[in-house]
Amino acid sequence: MIRALSRISRIARFSELAKFNDSFNVGTSAEYIENLFDKWHQNPTSVPATWDAYFQQVVKLNQFDFTPQPTGQQGIQFDAQGGLRKSLSDHFRVRLMINQYRMRGHEKAKIDPLELDPLQQVGKITGQSKIDVHEYFSEQDLDREFYIFDQVSNGITSDKKRQIWKLRDLVAYLEKAYCGKISYEYMHIQNKEERDWMRFQIEKYDEFMPSKEQKLLTFERLCKEYVFSTFLQRKFNTSKRFGIEGLDSMISGLQQLVEIAAKSGVEHLVFGMAHRGRLNTLYNVFQKSAEEMMMEFQDLKSQEIDEEVWGQSGDVKYHLGATHHVKVDNKEIRLEMLPNPSHLETVDPLVYGKVKAIQDYLRDLNHDKAFGVLIHGDAAMSGQGVVYESLQMAELEGYSSGGIMHIVANNQIGFTTVPIDGRSGLYCTDIAHTIQAPVIHVNADEPELVDKVLKIATEFRNKFKKDIFVDIVGYRRYGHNEQDQPKFTQPIMYEKIDKAKPVFLKYAEKLIAQGVLTQEKLDQSLKQHEADLEIAYNKSRNKDVKQKDIEPAKWEKFLVPKQWGRIKDTGVPVDVLKNIGEKINTIPQNVNSHPQIRKFYEERLASIKNDSGIDFATAEALAFGSLLYEGYNVRVSGEDVQRATFSHRHAFINDQKDPNGDPYVPLRTLVPDAPHRVNFFNSHLSEYGVLGFDYGYSLSNPNTLVCWEAQFGDFANGCQIIIDNYIASAESKWNVDSGIVLLLPNGMDGQGPEHSSGRVERFLQLSDDDPNVMDNIAGVRLKRQIRNSNMQIVQCTTPANYFHALRRQLRRDFRKPLIAMTSKKLLRYAPSRSPLAAFSEQGRFNQIYDDVLQTKPENVKTVLLCSGQVYYDLLKAREDKKRNDVAIVRIEQLAPFPYEFLQNVIVKYQNSKFLWVQEEHQNYGPWYFVKSRINKVFDKTPGLEKNRITYVGRKPSGSTATGFHQLHDQQLHTFLQKAFE
Repeated sequence: MIRALSRISRIARFSELAKFNDSFNVGTSAEYIENLFDKWHQNPTSVPATWDAYFQQVVKLNQFDFTPQPTGQQGIQFDAQGGLRKSLSDHFRVRLMINQYRMRGHEKAKIDPLELDPLQQVGKITGQSKIDVHEYFSEQDLDREFYIFDQVSNGITSDKKRQIWKLRDLVAYLEKAYCGKISYEYMHIQNKEERDWMRFQIEKYDEFMPSKEQKLLTFERLCKEYVFSTFLQRKFNTSKRFGIEGLDSMISGLQQLVEIAAKSGVEHLVFGMAHRGRLNTLYNVFQKSAEEMMMEFQDLKSQEIDEEVWGQSGDVKYHLGATHHVKVDNKEIRLEMLPNPSHLETVDPLVYGKVKAIQDYLRDLNHDKAFGVLIHGDAAMSGQGVVYESLQMAELEGYSSGGIMHIVANNQIGFTTVPIDGRSGLYCTDIAHTIQAPVIHVNADEPELVDKVLKIATEFRNKFKKDIFVDIVGYRRYGHNEQDQPKFTQPIMYEKIDKAKPVFLKYAEKLIAQGVLTQEKLDQSLKQHEADLEIAYNKSRNKDVKQKDIEPAKWEKFLVPKQWGRIKDTGVPVDVLKNIGEKINTIPQNVNSHPQIRKFYEERLASIKNDSGIDFATAEALAFGSLLYEGYNVRVSGEDVQRATFSHRHAFINDQKDPNGDPYVPLRTLVPDAPHRVNFFNSHLSEYGVLGFDYGYSLSNPNTLVCWEAQFGDFANGCQIIIDNYIASAESKWNVDSGIVLLLPNGMDGQGPEHSSGRVERFLQLSDDDPNVMDNIAGVRLKRQIRNSNMQIVQCTTPANYFHALRRQLRRDFRKPLIAMTSKKLLRYAPSRSPLAAFSEQGRFNQIYDDVLQTKPENVKTVLLCSGQVYYDLLKAREDKKRNDVAIVRIEQLAPFPYEFLQNVIVKYQNSKFLWVQEEHQNYGPWYFVKSRINKVFDKTPGLEKNRITYVGRKPSGSTATGFHQLHDQQLHTFLQKAFE
């Protein structure tokens, strides 16, 4: 619009800038500047104050020879064709050129050590030409001098000692700063302080040259890494190790990162990375012993595994985690590498969560003591959606950890797929722009530059508490693994790689040429590292290995329950419950709450005071409140958890009159430091990323109840990778414990396929419950059953049992994930409510509820076994049919399966047939899990050996539920009729 109007209103005149377009400066085209300047010289007050100051500065500092002649508008008169316009035009042109280098210099940088462009680009540049000075100036202009100084931005243009540059020298300087073997993307950042800081690091590059001592340190680090890689390739040439060769300089850069972080006061660094270069990182950065690693290569550890001992499945060596303590200048820093599966980038949200939990535990409000380092692959960075889900937590309350450092181990290939087929954007790091994070690209063949950019990145993160990306562009010397043949698909690329000299050898030659290193020192270092590894290899063969502090860190301190009974007792005295209930259900009069919410809390309080039946929401609040009362912490996270999807929680009460007022949080009235102890965080619309975050959070502190709640239970299918690879298996694979709770709204209520089933069958399939444990000694089995399980899966049909299930998570000396299928219908279903006595000291979690029917057991013809809310449908149907010869038994804990408890209940029903009734379709729900286990109980129960369980429920279906409410009711009626035939 501005340009169109200016064309109409302009008088044809001289313009050195007219040929330039909008691309040269965001929002500032050449014509726009000239039009603005014309307005300014007519009336300085007609332009924004910043432009007025800018034009005055340019005119003043250039000391142009003209005399302003005030008019009625206080304008400035001068010859439009004279020297001032020409000088200003020159100034604008050179500034626009400088800005182009700042914005687009990265496009012509030499960051690819293989120089594969255009066959395989670092990124794709479509429809654009790279920066060329001749777009701005003629060849003759190169030897002219130009004034570039201003006081608005920093960098080269703010150097008072050199305000005038010969254009040829200026271009050479900018080429070196922006188009060399490091390139930068930072002009998209809106924060001026961050932009200026980055610009200073870039344009003052001569101030960051490494000393001789620094060069020798980098040499030693690279030498150790080089010998390690070549030794493994020689000794174990048939093993997969996913080596770092081609990105060797990343290892020395990581060591530089650790050193700078420690010196700046960081106490915890949490790493997450995939398999590429993981073993190299563990050996060089985490100082894992070579002996232990070589035992893993020879599979010697597996010989010590007893399959009869639970939880020793193990994992491949390039998935394992580690911890290590490093001292730098008498400052200790703890390094932790999270274990992770082969699902690339899955570890990302875990690192965010783990770091956040450490910061919360340390009360590190400024995020100074801990931060995370994520090492990505280039292909996965572009392709895996969890990267975006994780990045969106960068600035979110409850999820931000004050900046993660992202390092891309850029092989320029993903298995066999090259960048042009693997992404649509310019770089694999383009996603960084979504959170305005700076990006630094660096050539992996330049170890000193890699050290430099990781130093810059660490300092940026520590100063601004924001994410930053470092893209180390190298190659992969072998195939995807060392047995792969990459020339099948990348013959030209690997012809170059075969000829490429290893980074370490190139660097050693460079230092010898500089006189920093001697050939004798090089030979000595190589020989020493080789000898050390040979000794380690021989020790590993003899299993002469001393374990170091390299295993994933175990929790240092459990808060042992000291109130209200033994460690496993979950009941709370009634007077305490009433005290807690009054505090957390009373809204002060000065809180401008919504009338319905005030009524909601009044009803909850009345139910406690009058013991008139506690509902699920009140039971949950009492569980959280009583845990806080004992000294534990509570974190609930997920989509809309503050209010809750079904409007039953209302943990945060928003001010109805002041939109900027702080919400009132009733649970925080219980403890003095409440904001640090209890929190409910509405997450962004993500399941995969947020569950990963909360799982990572749960790994740090065993004394925090960490709950992730899905909007609807089947939304958990969006985070199946976290469930499969961490929650269900991490303890067995990696000896990593978690007490995370998954709250999954579940129930066939006629709401359609996506709002019904919580997919309990998937969790049951993941359970490692073994029916054959009934063959073991009962006492031993009962004592160890939950300890020797990978997770617990419950469907609580009473608020009291839900209360005990939550409290049980922390009132014991171990931790297990809890999958809680929570009924939507029962939230407001009066018959399901519990009396206060069920929460008291006499109460505990009930794995099974026997029927309360008064009929003698020998007169019971049918026993209906069920789990979940279908119990109340069966109960009502029995009442309607007046069938006192039918008993209904509820299984509240599906896994680990309550064999003894079920046996103790059913043994008295000797004259009955047994049916399993579920509301889910036959191929969903618990049926296929419970079938063999119930039959196993029959086999071990005297008098019932010949019984077999029979299924009653909906028939198999490809969809979890019908979308038609009438059909839903019809199906329910049909299977209820069948249950009582």
